[in-house]
Amino acid sequence: MFRDDVIYVSLLLSCVAFGVVYRKFKNPHERQWISTSFGLLLIILVSGTHVMHPLICLLINAVIVTRLSWKICHLASLFFSFFYLLIIFRLGHLVGMPVPPAHTNLVQMILTLKLSGLAFEINSAAAMKIPNDPQGVNSVALKKITFMDVFHYGLSYMGVLTGPYYRYRTYWDSIHRPFSDYIDPWPLTLYKLKQATVLSVLFLIMNYTFPTEYTVSEEYANRSLLYRWLYTYPVFATFRLRLFSGIILSECACQMAGVGGYPTRCETAPGLGPRNYQEFEEICTDKEKITQEPYDFETIHNMNIWQVETCHLVRSCMKYWNSCIQYWMGVYIYKRFPFKPLRIMMTLTLSALWHGYAVGYYVCICSVPFYLQLEDLLVKFHNQHEKDSIGWKIWTFTLWAMRVSCMAYLGVPFLLLDFRQILQFYANLYYLGHISSLILYIVARLLKPYIIKKNAEKNK
Repeated sequence: MFRDDVIYVSLLLSCVAFGVVYRKFKNPHERQWISTSFGLLLIILVSGTHVMHPLICLLINAVIVTRLSWKICHLASLFFSFFYLLIIFRLGHLVGMPVPPAHTNLVQMILTLKLSGLAFEINSAAAMKIPNDPQGVNSVALKKITFMDVFHYGLSYMGVLTGPYYRYRTYWDSIHRPFSDYIDPWPLTLYKLKQATVLSVLFLIMNYTFPTEYTVSEEYANRSLLYRWLYTYPVFATFRLRLFSGIILSECACQMAGVGGYPTRCETAPGLGPRNYQEFEEICTDKEKITQEPYDFETIHNMNIWQVETCHLVRSCMKYWNSCIQYWMGVYIYKRFPFKPLRIMMTLTLSALWHGYAVGYYVCICSVPFYLQLEDLLVKFHNQHEKDSIGWKIWTFTLWAMRVSCMAYLGVPFLLLDFRQILQFYANLYYLGHISSLILYIVARLLKPYIIKKNAEKNK
């Protein structure tokens, strides 16, 4: 694991440094080939002969995108990309294929989202019937996608190892729009590199002090129940530190290449890009505005650490956690799934499948909808109090503490992965999280008519 982390960090840092070279090329055609060549080199370095997997996926998706009708290309790309990831790539060893390296798995995961996301962009652009298109769904970037455009987008070195996910339009804008010539990404990148360094050092300390494997040891089982419960918090904090460090370096690689840099007043959002794309296109035509505008990289801002740590709801934390991936899941799966009552479960199940077949992914991710029912119920009690009142503050802290406990309790299985170890871990805690949540839900349901009714009468 440590060796893989060192390789991973080293390659991400090389991507950050390569941005200095990449930005010196001004011709869009040259930029595409430089980005694609370096991206392919990175994949070969981590994959060896397993580079065939991303290339096959790219080849077939290029055919789907450029040959099939916009009415079905998004569904064809979605089903093929996930079929390839889940069946051919991850189960190929059952029929004698060699097992791909862990880093190739990361490449295949982000490629699955990017290629199917491109097909969804094409579908949305062709289906756009509204004359006023503030978000630029029907952007010029999507007018004519060629076979090689798909390869360039999929193999671009920015985010090729693990993300963040960014739309094809964002990639196209970074090459064909003039903003990258006027943005200085170094101050923000330097700040984030310092941040990543501190987080990495903390991770090494925490990982040594609170190893995940200890949760299934005999010594852990002999500790007091209070100790066993409290131990889950630093274990999950260690996981967050590792994740924060990797995501920050991935963001830096995109920033140094100019990907995701937009004028601030275009109201950018993670994954999406400018909410006000018309404003963005108007700025593009005025050189004076281009030089005077303040810019940001919110489009590829994948993890807002402060919001993740301070928000008091699991539902809110999910939006700030891996935001660009959440954007993909929300826009292309959640909003498009035809059966509304099953949208959350379907989205989270697909997210678990995307991560892999380990039981821990499903125990962690697919348990969230059941907790959300309890949280949504308690939020109604929280909302009975005026903002900043004592009652409001008590409920806010209570919900925050519950959110932290829930994520730690479900997060350890995400790290353990193995079914037997997960059962052993929960048995050591006497399934306290499951039982207490169920009891709290029943009590809240019983109290709801009385508390809500009293407050409703008070407000009359």
